Amino acid sequence: MFKKCIPVLSLIFTVFCSNSEAAILAAGAGYGGPTQAAAVCYLYNAGPTTIAITASSIVREPNISLPLSFSSCGANLAAGSSCGIASNIVNTHAHSCRFVVSTSAANVRGSLEFRNSSGTVLSNIPLK
Repeated sequence: MFKKCIPVLSLIFTVFCSNSEAAILAAGAGYGGPTQAAAVCYLYNAGPTTIAITASSIVREPNISLPLSFSSCGANLAAGSSCGIASNIVNTHAHSCRFVVSTSAANVRGSLEFRNSSGTVLSNIPLK
C-alpha cells in the first residue's frame, strides 16, 4: 500500500506597523491683493510634546516652490512653541503654505498671512 503525500507550502505574511503618523497642514491658495509682497506662514505646537517638522514650503501657482526669505522653524518644535517661514512674493499670483509634521495634527495650528511691503497684514488663512 502506498500513501499519497501532498506537499503543503505555508506562507506567513507579517505586516509591520508604526505608531508614528505624519500630518500635513496647509493653507491656500490665497491672494492678498495687488499690494501683496510677502507670504508668512506660522506653525504653533499646542500639544504636550515636541514635534518634528519634516518639510515646509511656500508655493506660488502654478506649483512653483519659492525660496524662503526667513525661517525660524528647525527640525523640531517644542511643546507650546511657534515658528514661522516667509517668502517674498509677486503681486499677481495666489500662494499656498505647507508644513509636514511627524505626528498627528490634533494639537498643531497655524496660519498663512499676506503682507504688503510695510508689513501690514492684508489677509490670513488658517492652516488645516
